[in-house]
Parts: sequence; structure tokens; C-alpha cells
Amino acid sequence: MRKIKLLLLTVLLTSVLSVGVNAQGDHMIVEESRIGNTLLRATLDSVDDPLSYCTDSISSSSGYLVIDSNTFSNQTCDKLELQINLQENKNGSWSTIKTYSYTSYNTSSISKYPTYSSQTVGAKYRVKTYHYAEVDGETYVKIITSPEVTAK
Repeated sequence: MRKIKLLLLTVLLTSVLSVGVNAQGDHMIVEESRIGNTLLRATLDSVDDPLSYCTDSISSSSGYLVIDSNTFSNQTCDKLELQINLQENKNGSWSTIKTYSYTSYNTSSISKYPTYSSQTVGAKYRVKTYHYAEVDGETYVKIITSPEVTAK
């Protein structure tokens, strides 16, 4: 009986933890992969979602931060926008120190790679990105927060 209870508890905890890692919303899948020291976080939604694939990452290299942000749609959107907020962890709280904004019209993708050279070595940074799509007067938004990176 004790082994069965332990097995059931293990299955329950595994199920709860896997849902928290793999799902954000009804149909959203969050994928993470590591390329060197960079952790890339991407979201995949249903085929009908105009913001079906979005990626954001930040890395530190030789005195500057490199941001990589992409929005790909399965259709031509009237407007795609990116608002990239570079955030620094100060005393345990994240604050936006720089905002980059981009807009493209009548397109299915937008990709931007801004850099930031005023970083503090040893400080922790991340990006919080707002991906917007406008299709036939309707606006869609997806918000992604990247993993943090320590400035070199």
C-alpha cells in the first residue's frame, strides 16, 4: 500500500510540474533550447494564430548585450510590431533600462537584433518582448520574457 501511494504521488507531481513547464494558455507550447551560453525561448501556437512563432534571446559578448527577437506569422499581417524592453535586475527587482520599438506593414515576419553597450559586468539582464500583430482590424499580442544572462 505504501508503494502504491508513493507511486501515485510521484505521478501526480510529475503531471503538475510538466503542465507548468509546457503550457501557458490553452494552446501555447513553450520551447527552450540552449545554444552555447544562450537559452532561446520560443512559443508555438495553433495554426490559426497570426503570432504562431515568436522567439527572443539575449546574450553577453565582449562588453555588450546582443538581443535576438523574431516574429513569424503564417499569414501576411496588416502590421507587425515588436517592443523589446531590456531589463536589469537591481536589488532583486527587474526594471526596464532601454526600450526598442519596431513596426513593419504588410508582412509575415519581423526580426531585429539590437545591441546594448552600457552594460555593467556581473549584472543580470533579460528582455521582455511584446509581439503584436494586426489582421483585419483585430490586434493580437504575445508577451515573452527571456531567461536572464549575466553580463561579461
